Amino acid sequence: MIWVEILSRHRDVVSRVRIAGDEATIGRGYDNDVIVDDPYVAAHHLLILRDEAGQLVAKDLGSVNGTFLDGSKSRITQLAIDGGKPLRIGQTLLRIRTGDYAVESERKVLAERGTLSTVMVAAMTVIVLAFIVLRVWLAQTGEPRLSHYMTPLLTMTGVVLVWVGIWALVSRLLAGRSQFLHNLMIALVAVLVSLLYNELAKYSAFGLTWRVPVDYEYAATWLVLAAACFLHLRAISARGIWLKGTIVGALTVLAIGVQTLQRSEAFSDLGRRTTARLLLPPAFRTVPLRTPDAFFANVAGLKASLDADRRQVKHSERPR
Repeated sequence: MIWVEILSRHRDVVSRVRIAGDEATIGRGYDNDVIVDDPYVAAHHLLILRDEAGQLVAKDLGSVNGTFLDGSKSRITQLAIDGGKPLRIGQTLLRIRTGDYAVESERKVLAERGTLSTVMVAAMTVIVLAFIVLRVWLAQTGEPRLSHYMTPLLTMTGVVLVWVGIWALVSRLLAGRSQFLHNLMIALVAVLVSLLYNELAKYSAFGLTWRVPVDYEYAATWLVLAAACFLHLRAISARGIWLKGTIVGALTVLAIGVQTLQRSEAFSDLGRRTTARLLLPPAFRTVPLRTPDAFFANVAGLKASLDADRRQVKHSERPR
């Protein structure tokens, strides 16, 4: 008994044909045991038979486009079949197995998985929304209003839903399943990481007078976005994961490089900004404040240094 399986491009079984004998012909012709609707397949393309040892063998019948192992560019005329790796004829993938082929053991059904995923996504959603409310509250300098809280919440919700919807649609088209919860979890984690970095950068600038995290916040944003895109692509399919990572990494480096160049040119024209973008509660100030006396003492010292430089310049400009 021979089983011939026609596979999709995602290596899922589209159809199975059972052959009772020890030989089977495959092609577009109607006199074949397995008819393949593929214009790149010959009328009589492939013959499946048993050799003297009883091993299944695939034999190309002189087709124009040839027969190949999946993933290989080497054309074959005859090949012993192990039932594992598919064959490619034209643009069609075939997998050929005997009736006694040993399949994998059944997988254990995890009934709680769907509920657990939903609970995790719901918990992450609450955490992200609560964090947004907290950062709005910390930035309040005037009379609190409901719109100050609702606008960022609704904006973030809309952006995340559009982003996840696009990835779910792509996943549905390419992998046959949307994986909405999985994509939503990736997006929520990316948003939370971005928000946390943003708050830490603001604290470092305000509380520690350390501006490096703020100056390179755009690079961190690109890195978080790249990580999210990579995880979305990985959720769609694990095939070609290194190629996907390389492409995402190259585009990220390019984006960071272009924005770094633009910022450096802007700083050369306008000067580097030295003030914090957003004030925080005074209790967040870690570096001790200077007293007025210390400030004016520094001003006096600076004035003396400038006067000394001015006298030195005048002395050097006198005619000799």
